[in-house]
This record gives sequence, structure tokens and C-alpha cells, in this order.
Amino acid sequence: MNNKAKHIHIRGFTLIELLVVISIIALLMGILLPTLNRARELARGTVCMANVRRLGIACFMYTSEHGEFPPMRVGDPSYVNRYGRTRPRWQWYFDHGIGPVIDPEPYRGESFSDADTLIMTNDYFICPSFNHPEYDVRDIRNGSYGYNWQYLGNSRMTNNQYHNFPVSLNSVRNPSQTALIGDSRGGDIPHGGHSYTLDPPKLATEVGARRHGPSRAAIEHSPAAARHNNYTNISFVDGHAQQMTLQELGYVLDEDGIVIPDHPEGSNQLWRASR
Repeated sequence: MNNKAKHIHIRGFTLIELLVVISIIALLMGILLPTLNRARELARGTVCMANVRRLGIACFMYTSEHGEFPPMRVGDPSYVNRYGRTRPRWQWYFDHGIGPVIDPEPYRGESFSDADTLIMTNDYFICPSFNHPEYDVRDIRNGSYGYNWQYLGNSRMTNNQYHNFPVSLNSVRNPSQTALIGDSRGGDIPHGGHSYTLDPPKLATEVGARRHGPSRAAIEHSPAAARHNNYTNISFVDGHAQQMTLQELGYVLDEDGIVIPDHPEGSNQLWRASR
């Protein structure tokens, strides 16, 4: 019996074969990664849509109970809400069914203000697609969502007169066609301060608006932000929410796709409470 060892020759991959395999893998990654990125953005947009819908329903519950829309922000420095927040912004009034925008527990009943915190803890107020190196997504002034304050809650005052507050729920003639809450850009490009306000395409002079937005914004206009594949998630007074383009919301854009404030062809049709 021949016990002579047998030598088995195993051939490895050639350099050309390895390069072909690597090229195929790179090609597949190039095809799949954009699809995965689109899927992730779609998921983020879905979460955002759910958020603005819940906020819309929360506001509907508030207005049904109180008969009027909440202010953009209370001007009286002595006012304290039931959570202990002084001079609360609109987010504090949208707590029906979703809880307060900032957890009041650390303050144990003591009043607190901007000097204490500006960081939102409630995820319903956070758009997962919002990302900017200079602004914290949880900043209550400069974060994701803005309120149609000019038409629904302009609580700023001139000569001790409110610009447009309070606005009665009964004065809204078409709730399903009146914008309420949506993705907000803030007063700069691509994002800026005071994005808790959401401005219509044109200054609402017919209801007493005197300027585009609160002071200290680089651009005194805080329009909607089309951060979901060129769409904005926005809720309406009746509680429903949908995706819309900036043009569908009445804005006029320049050649770079930037909103032009107060353009003569802009339309506030979807923003007016009474029309």
C-alpha cells in the first residue's frame, strides 16, 4: 500500500480576480447606500409627521377647552403657568395629552425661566431630521417647530395693545385650511434663531403684525423649512397634518430655492384665521 503523502495544490485568487470582487462590492454599496439613506430619511419624516399631528391635536384640545388660541409668548413677566414656568412660550400650552415641553420635576414647584433652562425634554417637539451645528435641536427658541403666531397668537404689544391676541376658535372660518404648526427655518439661512415662530409668506398687516418676527433674528422672517426631501410637515387647526412644498404653502422662492419674504406674489391664503 502506497502511503506516500499527496501534495494538494490550492490555487489562490489572482490580483485581477480580487479587483473584480472589490469593484462589484463597491458598485453594490453605491447602489444600496442611497436607498438606505432615503429609507432613513423617510423614517425620520414619518416621525416628524406624527409629531406635528400630535401637536395639532394637542392645540385642538386646548382651544376646544379655552375657546381661543394660546399666545406666542406671555408678555407679563409676573405670569407663571401651572408647571412653574414664567412667561411661557406656545409650546407650554400644547401639553394636552403629551405632557409639558420641559420636565418641571427638577424645579419641584419653584418658578423657572430662560435663565434656568431652554432645553426641551419632550420628544414630540423634536424633528429627527433637524440638524445644525450652531443650534441645539432641543432649544425651545431655536429648534424644530414654529407656530403660526401672526394669525393665531401674536401676543406682542404696542402701546399696551396686543397685536393679535386672543384669537377666538370661532373666528377660524376654515380650520382644515389654516396652518398651525410646522417645520420652521428660523431667522437665517439655512437655519436661524427664533424658529419657534412660523411666519406666513407675507407680513400679516391686516391683523396688526408690524414686523416679521421677534428681535435678534438675523433675518426678521422665519418661514417654513422644507427639510423632508423638499417638503414641509405641517399641521392645521382641525388637527390633521400633511406634507407640502413651500410653494404650496404660498411662499415665493428665489433661483436658489430660498424663500423671499413679503414677495408681492406670495399668498397667506393657508395662514389666515378668517377669510
